[in-house]
Amino acid sequence: MPVETSEYDETRAPDGAPWWDLTIQPGTKAKPFGQEKRLAAWLWFNKSLGDTFTMRELRAALGPDIADNAEHLNRRLRELRKCDWSIPSQRTDSTLAQDEYRLKAKGGRIWLPGEREKYKKFAPSARIRRLVMDQDGSRCRICGLGPDDTYYEDGERVRLTIGHLVPQERLKSRGARDDLSNWRTECSRCNETMRDEVPDPEQLDEVLAGLKRLTAKEAGELLDWMRKGERPRSRVDQAYDRARRLAAPDRDRVTGKLAERLGETG
Repeated sequence: MPVETSEYDETRAPDGAPWWDLTIQPGTKAKPFGQEKRLAAWLWFNKSLGDTFTMRELRAALGPDIADNAEHLNRRLRELRKCDWSIPSQRTDSTLAQDEYRLKAKGGRIWLPGEREKYKKFAPSARIRRLVMDQDGSRCRICGLGPDDTYYEDGERVRLTIGHLVPQERLKSRGARDDLSNWRTECSRCNETMRDEVPDPEQLDEVLAGLKRLTAKEAGELLDWMRKGERPRSRVDQAYDRARRLAAPDRDRVTGKLAERLGETG
């Protein structure tokens, strides 16, 4: 259901066209209006909180140029999330279908003049990105995957970016500074789910307290991982990751072959 409007029609731009139909910025001759603005306006006025939508529905409403594939659409949605919109996909909400998204929270009305600028944040330079990835060994500090790895679920190659341990907005509310120590390497999927609702990372004293419960063998194993900057994956880990992506009948055949090799029967 469309959001209720006031005495004038908020859904329409100064020229009378719906905001989501615009392609040129009002008051300019050729400046593109932007897909994120069109998408935000359409969702604001045509979807209520909790409603779902699909890429097909968006393209029917906004035209075929709005999202030509899932990756393109997800980039647009990531831009909206930077403006306080919350739009989960199946990746973060298992109740959704593969091509389905849910409008969980409406954020900034970025189609209005001056609104988009309110959400501009500090963007790290190429030098900062390089320093962060170097200090982290070019591996995601959340899931441990690197640029040469693939995701176990679907075999898609890992793409690395950098993100905050503590979100910038939370730091500002505390009067704290953002510095290099607050950045970490994240893969694109982990970065997608790390939003303001996540808790602050654990503090050093909390981690050290947990170390006291480790045996000498466990502490030695952890020391080795810390020095390497990663938890090594064995050949068995790698073989399992490949086998678990097979179809169910093929997984059964792998299980049978392993049992046969080890002399198991029945």
